[in-house]
Amino acid sequence: MKRSRCFPAALLAVTALGAFNAAAQEPPLIRFGRGFAAEEQVWLMSARPELTPNQGKKYQLKQILFQANPERFQAFLAGELDGGTAPGLAVIFARAQGVDMKIVASVCLEAAGREWFSTTYMVKDDGPVRSAKDLKGGTVGVVGIKTATDLWARAGLLNASVVPDKDAKIFPMGFPGMGDAVRTGKINAGTFVEPFYSAEMARGGLRKLFTAVEAVGYDHELLDIWFGEKFLKAHPDTVRAFLADYVAVTKYYLANTAQAKRDLHKAGFVRTPLEIYLKNADWKRDPAARVDVASLDKLSKFMLEKLQWLEKPVDVRQMVDESYLPRQ
Repeated sequence: MKRSRCFPAALLAVTALGAFNAAAQEPPLIRFGRGFAAEEQVWLMSARPELTPNQGKKYQLKQILFQANPERFQAFLAGELDGGTAPGLAVIFARAQGVDMKIVASVCLEAAGREWFSTTYMVKDDGPVRSAKDLKGGTVGVVGIKTATDLWARAGLLNASVVPDKDAKIFPMGFPGMGDAVRTGKINAGTFVEPFYSAEMARGGLRKLFTAVEAVGYDHELLDIWFGEKFLKAHPDTVRAFLADYVAVTKYYLANTAQAKRDLHKAGFVRTPLEIYLKNADWKRDPAARVDVASLDKLSKFMLEKLQWLEKPVDVRQMVDESYLPRQ
């Protein structure tokens, strides 16, 4: 009788121990906030998980779509995200406000050259605006105030001696409506990124005024990967495993761009017609995902000195930590 009473207790203990061990062996979950443009190699990690040998073994990945950076950062502050993508400019703003996040890898850059795409500001082909100087008294559409698109617009205006907010208005609106807004005269110039740029060029009636690179005068970081500092300290090996896969997928994407785009389109990450998406020019992507820290430093100083967007300098070199990337 004693033996029969002990057996259920022993079985319960073994079951509980097994459940504990299973939970202990479960790889950490990365709750990752993503966007809807220029992040192809990030999306590919979920669309083609077989390209990421560490996923499911050393980490689990849950990508969560956000339409804008403020919502992404709010989710992080609420404890709902561990990391994500964001323009370096947005991370500079966050760091200036004391948010504990660091850039760990590059996604893509705004770069000069025919082989790369750079965010483009366009006007009506048959309209009166022939140069940025002609925007005096006009309106420029950007995707949001104090975003990268706003910074480039203001830089382009300042280059032409047009003072933003005084000589020309900055108007926030979504990318999808930018083309019609320019054609109907609601705005005089608009901001265009892929895939919207190629779609509007196919429609015709618009022409380039200047690009983001031309506005600031140098190649610079567009999008980066960031993680919260607490997550980095708690799970350094998890982040290293994630970034090892990320770099591998980046190299795959660069070597097999057309197939990768087909896979992303099939998986629903891109809704642009496939034939247009395949022809789109792409942003520059570093195969090792290294960050152009010097360009971020220049942007930070421009935000502080020319735009007065920052109250004090941000130490960009303390904001970036590339030690989690695979060694070259």
